[in-house]
Amino acid sequence: MRLLLAVCIAVWVVLGVFVLVDISKEFAFADIHRLEDSIVDATNRVRAEHGLPLLVKDVMLTENAKRYAIINASKGFISHNHEPLISRMPSNCISIGENLYQGRDSTGEGIVGAWMRSPAHRENILDGEWERIGVGVARTGSQIVAVQLFCR
Repeated sequence: MRLLLAVCIAVWVVLGVFVLVDISKEFAFADIHRLEDSIVDATNRVRAEHGLPLLVKDVMLTENAKRYAIINASKGFISHNHEPLISRMPSNCISIGENLYQGRDSTGEGIVGAWMRSPAHRENILDGEWERIGVGVARTGSQIVAVQLFCR
């Protein structure tokens, strides 16, 4: 009887661990989507403060940014050169721009703030010719990798 009880408890513990791990993955996935949206929102707030038109979130740019964030995270360092930038440009774009981020900040305001302190990244965010935006985020250990794509 004790053996049966011990087996039942062990099964419940194992099932509980699997459920908790699965739930935590769902929360992490939701957090990434929230962070991506937060980066788009923070970018548009900065643009509005500078009298620039808001950017429209583009599905294809977003998918390309997500894929490239994962590539950068898997390499362990960020680079614009893991693959040609042109491969991240949807066919309906005339031109494209890109900002990359790797760090511990997990807020849209913080990541966009870091980009705004960098002249080249700031120039991309405040370029009045951009019409659309896509943002992708990946995690590598305790680091966040964010890719921001712009297009017109």
